[in-house]
Amino acid sequence: MGADLWLLGHVAGVFGVRGELRLWLDNRDSTWLIDASREVVLRSPEGQERQVTLRARPGAGRRILGRIEGLSRPEQAEALVDWQILVPRDALPDLDDDSWYIEEIMGLEVRTEHGALLGKLVEVHQSAPVEVWEIHGEEGVCYVPVLVDRIVEVGDVIVVREDGVVLGE
Repeated sequence: MGADLWLLGHVAGVFGVRGELRLWLDNRDSTWLIDASREVVLRSPEGQERQVTLRARPGAGRRILGRIEGLSRPEQAEALVDWQILVPRDALPDLDDDSWYIEEIMGLEVRTEHGALLGKLVEVHQSAPVEVWEIHGEEGVCYVPVLVDRIVEVGDVIVVREDGVVLGE
């Protein structure tokens, strides 16, 4: 299906008896999938791909639930747990100047505001209340909490405040 597919999240589990899915979206604040039928690609851990029509809705708390057209039984939904949810980049909305898609910044060089090279952005951790960027460089691993006052600029290079960098072990 393609190289220009961007990861939105994954199927985290099954919900209810009608074949609904619990979804983990990398951007949990995005409403792009909510209350709209979208053509997406599901990719299994083994690399098998399937194009489906997905309609998502809010669940209790911060849960996101999804229904795939033609899927109506929990057993069918169970078979899709851990599958990635992908979409072509050109299907996604444009973002404001101060926002970015993870795929746009992964692999970018990260420097401090004084020009010191920290390394390249290799991972975005989203399980905490705030995103944390993991950066690998010649000096080792470091982490940057993604807070408004810590990120100076995101462009061809990511620039962060030096006092916002947490050194790894």
